Amino acid sequence: MIKLVCTADNHLGRYYSKMNAKQLAERRARLRRAFAASVDFALAKRAHFFLQCGDLFDREAPPPAELTFVAQQFQKLRDAGVRIYAISGNHDMPTASDGATPVRIYDALRAARVFSKRTEIEFDFVKVEGATVAIGGVAPDPRLDARADPLDGVTWTPPLADVTLLLLHCGYEACVPPDFAEAILPKSRVAQMPAVDYFFLGDIHRAHKSTLDAATILVPGATERMTFGEIGERPGFSYVELDGKTPIKMVHEEIESQPMRRETIRTTDLPDETPTEHIAEKIRAWADAEQMMQLRLEGPVAREVYHRLKFFDLWRLGSELNFFFDLDRAAVTLRGGNANEVSGGEIVSVRHEVARVAEELAAAREGDDRALYEEARAWVMQRIGRE
Repeated sequence: MIKLVCTADNHLGRYYSKMNAKQLAERRARLRRAFAASVDFALAKRAHFFLQCGDLFDREAPPPAELTFVAQQFQKLRDAGVRIYAISGNHDMPTASDGATPVRIYDALRAARVFSKRTEIEFDFVKVEGATVAIGGVAPDPRLDARADPLDGVTWTPPLADVTLLLLHCGYEACVPPDFAEAILPKSRVAQMPAVDYFFLGDIHRAHKSTLDAATILVPGATERMTFGEIGERPGFSYVELDGKTPIKMVHEEIESQPMRRETIRTTDLPDETPTEHIAEKIRAWADAEQMMQLRLEGPVAREVYHRLKFFDLWRLGSELNFFFDLDRAAVTLRGGNANEVSGGEIVSVRHEVARVAEELAAAREGDDRALYEEARAWVMQRIGRE
C-alpha cells in the first residue's frame, strides 16, 4: 500500500496589516499549528510521501522563525523515513529571479526534493511495496498571463512507472472561482497526459476531487482560512492510499480552524438617536474572544446620524471582545449623494470634519486644556496635507 499526505497553501508567515504585533504573532502560530497537523498525521499513518504543492510560505522572504519551524517539521518526517516533495507557489516565487524560492533551501540541505524548473517536468522514481512510483513537479511561472495553461510549452518525458504523480500550483478548470486570475490547468491538457495518474494541485483554497478518464485531480485546499472571504471553507489536507494505480482511500482530513465571523448591518436599520449604542449591542452579542470578526456597515445615512456614529469607539469595543475585529464602512454613503456627497452637493471633507470636531472639543474647555486642543488641531491639519 502506497500512503501519502498532500498539503498546500499553508501561507506561513502571513502578514495582516490591521493586526497589532501580539495578534500577528498569535495568528502566525495558528498557521504553524495547522501545518504541523498535516505533518503529525503523516507520521501517525507512517506515510511514504509528504507532498507540498506550493505557497508553503506567504512571501518570498519569510521570517527566519518560519524557515526554522519548517526545517524542524521536515526533520521529523525525514527521521521517520517519509520522503518529502515540494514546489513553490505564486506567493513565495520571486518574479525577478531564476526561481530561487525559500523552499529550495530544503532541497540544498537534502531535506526535501524541490522541483524548481519552470519549463520542464522533472521526475523522481521510488520503489514502494514492490511498485515503482514516479513523482514529478514543475514550478509555477509568474510571467504567465491570467488563466493561461501552466503546462503550455513545458517539456516532459512520460515516465515508465506503476503509478505517476504530478505536483502543480495552479487552478483546475472544473473548480476555479469566477474571479480567479492565476494559471488554470484545462481538462484538455489532462486528457493529453494519460501517463499521469494523479494530479495534485495547490493554489485554490477549497478542497476538490474529480476524475477525467483514468486521471484523478486532487486539490487539498488551504490548511487555514486566510481571509473573511473563505469563511465557508473547510481547511485541511489530502490523505491517499493507493494499490498501484488503484485508489483505496482518498479523503480530505479537516483541520480545526480559527473561528471567523462576518456580519452586516444596514444603516437603514439604525435608530437615528442612538446608532452607536445599537451597533455596540450587536457587537457584544456576536463577540467571541477567539474569533476573527468583520462587521460591515452598508447603506445610506443622514448626515446628523453619521455624526452620531462613533466609529473608533465601535472598533475599540470589537477589538476588546474578539481576537481580531475589522470594521468595514466602505459601503456607507451619505443620503442624497455618493460616498462623499450630501444633499445639496456639499462635500464631506476629511480636513473639514477634523477641524469641526477639534473646534467643538476646544470650545468645551478653557485655559491650557483649550490651548492643547487648538495646538493638536493645527498639528493634525498640517500632517493631513492636501486632499
